[in-house]
Amino acid sequence: HQALLNLTLNAFQCTSMHHRVEIRGQLHQQPIDLDMFVDGAEDRFVNREDFKNTAPLLALSVQDNGPGIPADVMPKIFEPYFSTQPRSQGTGLGLCIVHRLLKESRGAVHVHSKVGQGTVFTIYLPAHPVGQPSAFRLET
Repeated sequence: HQALLNLTLNAFQCTSMHHRVEIRGQLHQQPIDLDMFVDGAEDRFVNREDFKNTAPLLALSVQDNGPGIPADVMPKIFEPYFSTQPRSQGTGLGLCIVHRLLKESRGAVHVHSKVGQGTVFTIYLPAHPVGQPSAFRLET
């Protein structure tokens, strides 16, 4: 919940202009093909080495159509206290906390951003079936 909350707050605060924020969830019944994630100017995949990439996996995406993340900023976004906001508007801890929570839960996050078009953060979390065919709980 905390990771999703931090990503959603970041999406809403990425600009003071009117913009759209969408949250989506998807259940993956197969492991994720990690070869499709290549770090670059517009993409980062974080926690690849500790990611428990076994199905089922819950993918939660937070997408905005804000300003996007510039290439020179992308490598820094998960660093503690890094922020593009003025000091009075943010602590720079939101994405650092997301990274820590995903590492602890053996999850991962993929960031895709295009300047002028927006950003998508997708977190992948291991899940376990519980009782009903469509009910899952996250691993802890």
